Amino acid sequence: MFINHFLYYILDNMDDKNQINILNRKSLNVKEEDIKVKEIPKKQVRTKIDQISISNPKTKKEITKSEVKEKKPITIKEIIFRITNFFVRLPTFFARFLSTSGKFIYYSILGTMVSFCFAILLFPENPGLFSVFFLTIFLAPFVIKEINLNILLVGRTKQVEHKGVTITSFKVKDNEQFSLEEFYEENRKMLSAYFFFFLGIMLVVIALIVFMPISHSSILFSQQGWSNALMPTKDIGFEGIDKWGVFFDIFKNNFSVMIVSFIVALVFPLGALLMIVWNAMYWAVAFTQYAVVYSSSYNVNLLFILLPLLLSVALHTLIEAICYFFAAMSGSTLSIGFQKEKLDSDRFFYIFKYCLILMAFAVFFLILGSVVEVFVFDFLKNFFFSFF
Repeated sequence: MFINHFLYYILDNMDDKNQINILNRKSLNVKEEDIKVKEIPKKQVRTKIDQISISNPKTKKEITKSEVKEKKPITIKEIIFRITNFFVRLPTFFARFLSTSGKFIYYSILGTMVSFCFAILLFPENPGLFSVFFLTIFLAPFVIKEINLNILLVGRTKQVEHKGVTITSFKVKDNEQFSLEEFYEENRKMLSAYFFFFLGIMLVVIALIVFMPISHSSILFSQQGWSNALMPTKDIGFEGIDKWGVFFDIFKNNFSVMIVSFIVALVFPLGALLMIVWNAMYWAVAFTQYAVVYSSSYNVNLLFILLPLLLSVALHTLIEAICYFFAAMSGSTLSIGFQKEKLDSDRFFYIFKYCLILMAFAVFFLILGSVVEVFVFDFLKNFFFSFF
């Protein structure tokens, strides 16, 4: 009402030039039938019904049963397709593996050299043993970061790949089937970190033994497997020996190392890193000392014995190292789970099952490594030594 009086007052006091003509439907002679409101078409929403549940209102019990989908048997074409797809994706796998954690090898090389320098300066009587502790302390921050991140995200992430782009989605998994691809993605960074730490330590130790005099190497690595009574023979391998007996001996030895790695990591999370550092130094010392002593005893070029020997032992050494990686990851993950989760919570129960899966993989690689060492090493040795 007030607006009408206000407009009337303004229009009444306006000049003819400044008057405003207000047009309405009557002045324009427009009929109501000609005015059509344009309706916006609504989009049809399709609802997909996966299951219809019918229940009895009296008993409030569900009558219908969910439809159980039968799994179709895998055809030969699908098997061939999966195998082909696996080999096609191998270059991408190695590229991602190297790009994400390749920096760890530089940390391990630098840390190993710095650790030996400090150990020689501060503890000249027993530098090898203290170099292990210094190197463990040097690499500890990187491992602690990865362990805490892994325990936080395990079971809560899923890799989604769309048009070549990999996206990490977060969710809480509940009674989902085990996925090997997701399991690898969840532990990829931790495995690659341990692998590159292991590789960097072995490279530095091998280089030190090769370029240092034997007398200095015997003092530096006296606690890491160096044996002054070593007498290498030309017959390397297990030919002409009861291989099954050797297999069980190697299996028992490796099994004890795996259990020790798990227990040490469980009691002391950084013990996992300590065991990896120790094993890397021990194996590097054992292989390189054998080659150096063999070269000096039989007057053979060191390169012609060291290179084929390292290539021959590389396969089973890597497999056994992965076994220790999984055992150490299982122990450290369970240890952090005890500290951060309630024992009666669903989250702790999930972590406990996850650690059992890690140990199952450790046992698998333990058996595989023992088989390769006993039954495949001789073939690899004959193959690589034939080139030298």
